[in-house]
Amino acid sequence: MDTILALTIIGSIMITVGLIFIAIPKAVNQKIMGNLPQDAINISASFRVILGGVSIAIGFISLYCRNLPTEYAKILLFALGLGFLIINSQIVLSKVRGFAKELPIPPIILFFLLAIIAFYSS
Repeated sequence: MDTILALTIIGSIMITVGLIFIAIPKAVNQKIMGNLPQDAINISASFRVILGGVSIAIGFISLYCRNLPTEYAKILLFALGLGFLIINSQIVLSKVRGFAKELPIPPIILFFLLAIIAFYSS
């Protein structure tokens, strides 16, 4: 896959995820974590909004770097792939460490697919 296309896909998906996290953080938390105690709803929503900002930042970095020379774009894609694998490992470890009751499958699939795109293109 062409590096420009890969960075465009990654950037677009990350910005979309970030916008969703920022627009409806409580609904996203409900979907991912189920019913939370009343005290935790706003705290978890604030963390979801922060994650939305981080996601948008990664998306813009990807989009702005898509016209880099191929050799540099491949380095960025490899780094993004590693980052996505680290994110996935932390999602899984949150279950292993007892912080989460269930594994949130949609984000695991999303970050795994983004890592595949990134590594394939690098």
